[in-house]
Amino acid sequence: MRRLPPLGAILVASLVVISVSACGSATSSSAPAADGAIAVTLSEWAVVPAQVKAPAGSITFAVANKGTQIHEFVVVKTDLKAETLPVVGDKIDESKLTAVDEIEDIAVGTTPTLTVDLAAGHYVLLCNIEGHFEQGMGVNFDVN
Repeated sequence: MRRLPPLGAILVASLVVISVSACGSATSSSAPAADGAIAVTLSEWAVVPAQVKAPAGSITFAVANKGTQIHEFVVVKTDLKAETLPVVGDKIDESKLTAVDEIEDIAVGTTPTLTVDLAAGHYVLLCNIEGHFEQGMGVNFDVN
């Protein structure tokens, strides 16, 4: 006859599974933000949106600075891909692009939101603090 494990062992094993599951979901950076916003994570040296496409209209970005430095979040409309944007000095020349809106000086550990009305087209989401874009802080974003 097969012997069943004691009830205490089953409870401990169940608690371990629940704890591991809870920790995994709390640290996920790809989970959607509250209220239908698109979650975006800023860090050294990346801009990582939960999705890189969205339907035209009002779009809210929930921008979490999970880095160790102040960053900013800029939305620009352009036909250029992120990797070909014009850099002057150590920054993108925003005067040569159609700037939509931005959040300046996002403190470490904060998650401000930005709501913009985006028409169909190509956009780039970037950090334009001196030197940050050149280190990889720009990503393509398409609206259809």
